[in-house]
Amino acid sequence: CMMLIGVQRMRMALLADLTTERRQRRRRYMEILILTNNMLLNSAIVPQRSRRALWMKSRNKVFWERDVLTVFDDEDWKANFRMTRGSFHKLCGIMEGVMKPAEVTVRAPIPLEMRVAIVLYKLASCAQYRVVGNQFGVHKSTVKKMVYQFCTGMVTSALGHFIKVPTTEEAIGIATRFEQKFNIPQIIGCIDGTHIPVLPPSEGYKDFVNREGWPSYVVQGVVDDMYR
Repeated sequence: CMMLIGVQRMRMALLADLTTERRQRRRRYMEILILTNNMLLNSAIVPQRSRRALWMKSRNKVFWERDVLTVFDDEDWKANFRMTRGSFHKLCGIMEGVMKPAEVTVRAPIPLEMRVAIVLYKLASCAQYRVVGNQFGVHKSTVKKMVYQFCTGMVTSALGHFIKVPTTEEAIGIATRFEQKFNIPQIIGCIDGTHIPVLPPSEGYKDFVNREGWPSYVVQGVVDDMYR
C-alpha cells in the first residue's frame, strides 16, 4: 500500500510540473508575440513598391520618318506595303473614321498614315508583332491594337461601300441586261475564283498551299453584267 501511495504521489507531482511548464511556455510565447507586434507598429513597416526604371522607352522611327516618307518610290511601296503611294492615301481616307487618333492624349498620338502603314506592313510580311514594332518604333502591343482596329473596321464599315448585295431595283436591272445579252433569265451575278502564285514564308508554308499542291492566294469575286 505504501508503494502504491508513493507512485501515485510521484505521478501527481509530474503532472503538476508539466502543467506549470506548459503555462510558462504559453506565457513566453504570448510575450514574444506582443513584443513583435509592438515592434511592427512602432516601426510602421510598409511594403515598398518597386520603382519603375523609366515610363516610356525612346524608340527609333527612322524607317517611317526618313525612309518611307522621303525615300520610297512606288516600287518600294509595292514591295513593302503591296500598293502604291496613291492607293495608300486612298486607303487612309477610307479608314479615317475607324483609326483616326484621339484629339486629347497624354503623349503625341501616332498619325493615321503611320497606323495604316503598320497594319499593311504586318499583313504583307507575316512578321511578328515585336519585329514590326521595332521597325516602326512602337511597342508590340500597339501593333496588335492597330491590326485589330483595321481588320474590324474594314469588315464592319469599309467593305460595305465596295462589296454589297444589289438592291431589288438594281437586281432587276442586272437580270434584265443579262437576259438581253445571253438569253439566260434571273441572273444577277457570275462568281469565279483564281489562284495567284506566291512565295510563302518558311514558317507557316502549309497555310499557303492550295488543293493543287502549290502555294497561292485565293481570289474569289462576283460580278454583274458590266463585269463590276
